[in-house]
Amino acid sequence: MRGNCRFRSQRSGGRAAPRTPSAPSFLPEPKQLAGRELRLPPALPFPARRSRAAFLGSKIGQVNRQLRRSYDVNFKMMVINEAESSNNCKAAVKYGVTECNVRRWRAQKDHLKNAHSQRKAFRGPQSGRFQELDRRVCAYVDEKRKDGMPISRAVIQLKAVEIAKELNIPTADFKASLGWCKRMMRRNGLTLRRRTSLAQRLPSDFGEKLLSFQRYVINLRKKHSYPLDQIGNADQTPVFFDMPTPVTVHKKGEKSVIIKSTGNEKSRVTVMLACLADGTKLPPYVVLKRKTVPKEAMPAGIIVRAQEKGWMETELVVDWLKVVWGRRRGGLRKKRNMLILDAFRGHLSDPVKKQVKAMNGDLVIIPGGMTSQLQVLDVVVNKPFKDNLRKKYTEWLLSGDHALTPTGKIQKPSVRLLCEWILHAWDAVSPKSIIHGFKKCCISNALDGSEDDVLWEEPAEPEDGSEDSDTDHSEAEDVCEE
Repeated sequence: MRGNCRFRSQRSGGRAAPRTPSAPSFLPEPKQLAGRELRLPPALPFPARRSRAAFLGSKIGQVNRQLRRSYDVNFKMMVINEAESSNNCKAAVKYGVTECNVRRWRAQKDHLKNAHSQRKAFRGPQSGRFQELDRRVCAYVDEKRKDGMPISRAVIQLKAVEIAKELNIPTADFKASLGWCKRMMRRNGLTLRRRTSLAQRLPSDFGEKLLSFQRYVINLRKKHSYPLDQIGNADQTPVFFDMPTPVTVHKKGEKSVIIKSTGNEKSRVTVMLACLADGTKLPPYVVLKRKTVPKEAMPAGIIVRAQEKGWMETELVVDWLKVVWGRRRGGLRKKRNMLILDAFRGHLSDPVKKQVKAMNGDLVIIPGGMTSQLQVLDVVVNKPFKDNLRKKYTEWLLSGDHALTPTGKIQKPSVRLLCEWILHAWDAVSPKSIIHGFKKCCISNALDGSEDDVLWEEPAEPEDGSEDSDTDHSEAEDVCEE
């Protein structure tokens, strides 16, 4: 190496020339640079002693091959977990970061848990210019959302203008623009969400009500020894003339996604469905929202009635007991039976109780707020039933052969056609899922306790293909409780 760094001059008689700084051995000699491009030396390799964990990075492929100035949340949480399991120093060495970063990230753990996993930094303001206004707007949003009221960004803007006047904030300083609304929502963890489902909130004494219901049913079963075909559950559910799917296949990037319908989303009928613990399905009982029953013939296997508001009032419940429940197998002989209904006021009237008693039956009422856990139809039946209905509606809409109204809109399906869809959807519900549902709701389990494990099992997969539905929630909202 010394010979490469010294140049001897012929004039100096062999004396060594003054020493110059050493050049790396991989650079060519100066005389070889003539006519060539000067290239930078290749990057030095990563130190071999760095552990393999530093190369893992996050799920998105982050690789810590060089010193970095920013890390995503997922990487920081990996370091925090390692530091908590060992110590800060070991975590810093393992992941190739400084120990001060580890200490700072551990102090920010609560904020990192709620942040997006791919986020590296938030450089915007942590609080707005008018903090009191932000606080009062967020309190207003929280109050309304606890009551289930829908809140839009336009509502937030109007409320912000109202609060700004109360706080004497000049209009020139605060305009409640859409940009402010978006930033305020981001600062306070608010975002636009699509409605998930019409969920039922369980009561605070959920456990006590569940145990009380189970004890009552078990005592009745031990006392009367009902056969499975004499234990039943019935409930009303709305069926709409227009059932457009909320999602559709569409091209990416387009702002407008239109789903065609007949415009009768609010026109509905009420259907009373009933099933037995052995999987038997009783005929559907349809209540039309009109004064008289249509003159056209209805399909066999379905019972149609009319009511001005389309609700199952007391008289119709008594009629259902006579024409549906009383005609089940063993009904004419008045075999001892148990009928389970929810706490709808039409089920609790004296005429209904007298009719059930006259049919040698025991009426069991599900406690308020517990239908999502103890109503067989809500647990396993209504969702596949509605999914099958929507499939028939979509097939009809895609067929293209429709009568039009004078204004050019598609006419809604006829009552007879809707009844045919109801029959088809009801027939498609699997009897096995009904049997499983009664056990899941603690109604028909073996009294010796051998089937108690069913309570903790996942619901059985439907056999009618309804799992392919585009929706993930049931629309079975009991309109009779309005």
